[in-house]
Order: sequence, then C-alpha cells, then structure tokens
Amino acid sequence: MLKALRDDWILMDWLLATGTAFSTFSTSITAYKIVLRSGGNLGAVPTTPTVPAAPTATSGGMEKRFRDLIQDAVRSGNLTDAIAKDLGIVAPDESSSSQSREAAQPSFKLSYSSGGYPLIIWKKGKFEGVEIHKSKDGINFSKLDRDYKPDYIDKSDLPEPTKAEVWYYKLIYLMNEDEQTGQWSDVQSISVHG
Repeated sequence: MLKALRDDWILMDWLLATGTAFSTFSTSITAYKIVLRSGGNLGAVPTTPTVPAAPTATSGGMEKRFRDLIQDAVRSGNLTDAIAKDLGIVAPDESSSSQSREAAQPSFKLSYSSGGYPLIIWKKGKFEGVEIHKSKDGINFSKLDRDYKPDYIDKSDLPEPTKAEVWYYKLIYLMNEDEQTGQWSDVQSISVHG
C-alpha cells in the first residue's frame, strides 16, 4: 500500500507542476496575442514549457487509499505523534508553523474585471493579506497596494485607446497588518489595453 501511495503523490506532484506550467504559458500566449493585435512591445514569443516525462499512472481513488492507510495506522496502535506529523494528519507545533510562515509563497491568477482592469485572484489562507508590487517592464517593481480581502482589481489608468501594455505583478504575504512574511510569489503578467 505504501508504494501505491508514493506513486499517487509522485503523479499528483507532476500533475500540479505541469498544470501550473501550462497555465502560466496560456496566460503569456493570451497576453502576447493581445499585444500583437492591439499594439505595444511584443518582446520574445512565449516558449512552450518543457516538462519531465509523466510518471507511472495510478488508479483513481488516491484520497480513499490515504484515508485507509491512516485508519489502519490508528487501529494498529503504533501511530506516534511524529508519524502523524510526517503524514500531515495533525497540526505542526508552533515552531514549525513559524518556519512554514517563512517559506510561504503566495500563488495567484490574473484575469480581467469589468472595464478591462487586471483582476488579481489570490487566497488569504492563514495570512492577513498581501502586498502587491507592479512593474511595466518585468524588472523594476514598485509597491502598488496592500489587500486584506481577496480579490484585488488594479484600477490604474489603462493605456490610451488602441495601445496595449504588459503589466507584471508579484505578491508577498502580510502578517500583523503590514509585516511582510514568507517569500515573494512568482512574477505573472497580463496584457492591458485602452
């Protein structure tokens, strides 16, 4: 059963990473297409992501297999706190919670709100909010705003009619209202036009 669970997690990890790679690629292609149509600096054509070969496929029911393993472990009487923490079925102690805060990295998606303004879709989780930084060249970022309630609409002035620009964003979590915590998110971009 442990081999089946290990195979499940390897496959799930590959699916999540591949999905993220192609989702980011799709956003880049859409932004490139809008700039091509509307005008602006095209830059390099987005490249198709390269992903590792798919691992061995498993059968459906990953969650049930994991639940069955946990029930077997509990019934055996050999389940220790350390094993339960390793399996992720009990909350970690406060010191490892502090470490997980330092490693936390926001993930977000970009879409459009009414009016064509960028919509930043993010999850709050156990954090109080996010600080949002923005760039028009993908290199030089400046603080745009802080948001304490998902989601966020960037209502900055849009480009002139018939013009287009690519706007870049990155986020970092906030604790204690204004204290940055964790790691910066990956940079994402979206094409905007007037």
